[in-house]
Amino acid sequence: MNLPIIHFSVQWWNTLHQGSSGLLQQAIDPSMRTPLRWSILGYLLLFITLTLMRLRNLILLTERHRPWAIALAQQGAKA
Repeated sequence: MNLPIIHFSVQWWNTLHQGSSGLLQQAIDPSMRTPLRWSILGYLLLFITLTLMRLRNLILLTERHRPWAIALAQQGAKA
């Protein structure tokens, strides 16, 4: 039966890994909290920017035969 192996492996892994430390908890060193939060914010802004760029491209792709999309493409080609 594998129950002793499972039991001892759970105990072993719990001793090897640090406990969970939420983002706002005091378990994270103060010198690391600010860079962590800035990194999370930067990643979130990058994700939003890339999502909006993808959405714009999808709209232009589906509407590429409409006059406003053709005019926009021609305006971009001139610049």
